[in-house]
Amino acid sequence: PVRPPKKTSPKKPPTKQQAAMAEEQMEEASSSAAASGTPFQLQFDKPIPFQIKLAEWNPEKDLLAMVTDDSKVLLHRFNWQRLWTISPGKCITSICWSPDGKIVALGTEDGFVLLHDVENGKMLRSIKSHDVAIICLNWAEDEPLSRTDKEDLLSYEDRTTRFFPPAPVMPRIGGLNSGDTGLADENEEAIQAFSSASCQRFNILCTGDKDGCICFSIFGIFPIGKININKVPIHVQSSGKRTSYRLQDVSISKVSLSRNLHQLVLLCSGKLINTDNLSLSNDLSVGVHCLHLDTSIFSNREK
Repeated sequence: PVRPPKKTSPKKPPTKQQAAMAEEQMEEASSSAAASGTPFQLQFDKPIPFQIKLAEWNPEKDLLAMVTDDSKVLLHRFNWQRLWTISPGKCITSICWSPDGKIVALGTEDGFVLLHDVENGKMLRSIKSHDVAIICLNWAEDEPLSRTDKEDLLSYEDRTTRFFPPAPVMPRIGGLNSGDTGLADENEEAIQAFSSASCQRFNILCTGDKDGCICFSIFGIFPIGKININKVPIHVQSSGKRTSYRLQDVSISKVSLSRNLHQLVLLCSGKLINTDNLSLSNDLSVGVHCLHLDTSIFSNREK
């Protein structure tokens, strides 16, 4: 004969003393785990007489660029030595470095991109890219080509110097230093250094604003395109059925261009609208969305 299973009494909840002992054991375990690894160490604790709202490390040097609440820009070394302080005169809303660490880019509340020299903080260029505040910046550089990729590309030789004399040098205007105007520098070595250093590697500056627009600029100064995320169709394939969506009232939070320039990943806030059936859209579709955009056109520029 089959015996009936024994009845088990429900477990009693732990007492306060048992709960306290369990908490102590967890704290001991976490402290021992931290001791066995390499804990973070505080290097500096320097007081600053103002609030810092933005900060960005230089990708090549021990430099930290910071933006204060009153939109002053400070440049410090890792040992907290201050190199310079500038006041652009505009409300700064975003910051990033060029890939070589020689230029700091600032986005403003009125849609300007300001490019400043790392050496002295001098403004090199001011570009009106947006109509509203620039929320985020991302400056991406194309990864170096492999040997096989280089063999596939057609090389171009500039032969104008064989047939034409060199262009005349623009006269220097008194009271202005190099970089203050768009005129050529009379120092040929400086031009050659810029051509071989800054233009050697293809790079793109991406800027996103609070109205859902993203702008792209080659080397940070030559605009090549603009995307309005509010107008980008989003197609989702599920259970053999394709549904079309669109984002409304978009505000860009973060943009990141891949190293090979093939993809753009962005975070944005907005409302997701079902364009096939507007009645299905509700307040639950309002939130933060992550989009992947195909930007392989940038990497296929040689074609």
